[in-house]
Amino acid sequence: MDVLVAKGEVKRQVELPEAVFGQKGDSSLLWEAVRTFRVNQRQGTAKAKTRAEVSGTGKKPYQQKHTGRARHGSRRSPIFVGGGVCFGPRPRDYRLRMPKRKRRQALRLALSARHAEGAVVVVEDFELAEPKTKAFVQFLSQVGLSGKVLLLVGSVSESLKRASNNLFRVTVMPSVQVNSYAVLSHDKVVFTEQGLERFLAMEGAHG
Repeated sequence: MDVLVAKGEVKRQVELPEAVFGQKGDSSLLWEAVRTFRVNQRQGTAKAKTRAEVSGTGKKPYQQKHTGRARHGSRRSPIFVGGGVCFGPRPRDYRLRMPKRKRRQALRLALSARHAEGAVVVVEDFELAEPKTKAFVQFLSQVGLSGKVLLLVGSVSESLKRASNNLFRVTVMPSVQVNSYAVLSHDKVVFTEQGLERFLAMEGAHG
């Protein structure tokens, strides 16, 4: 794998381990990982008031008999405007759990799929001279990156964070925090040298 410098030239070669970037397996594991990640993003704070919680009088709206209308005992009933909601949403926890070993394998499958497509890129470590979006866009252009880009670095500097905030098609994160959904939802997966080193160190620690 070529390591590109800021002008798109090849700096050196780096070996991507087959154990991480050359895996093959059941794609259902990727589906499970993506589903788990997306479900876990739900806050579960939606709530509708029941008839016991809405404000309103407890007085009987009209007499029981001789009106020709159905009998009612409260204006807070769900059938009245302004009444409570029947079977509405309540706060709940949507979180799902996926074993760590399965999460790691799903990530390896995602990276392997992107690598097989030629969508994994390694660039040299860089530091922006100033936290300007224009400078960051120029860097991406020089190394030939376009579309949705996932940039995995060793650590996100303040200047890089500020320069990338306005680019909705570019995601910058520490490589040790990468997940299957992030890999699969971007066209290009870009490691810096330090980002790749820390990611592989983490993978080695996890086996």
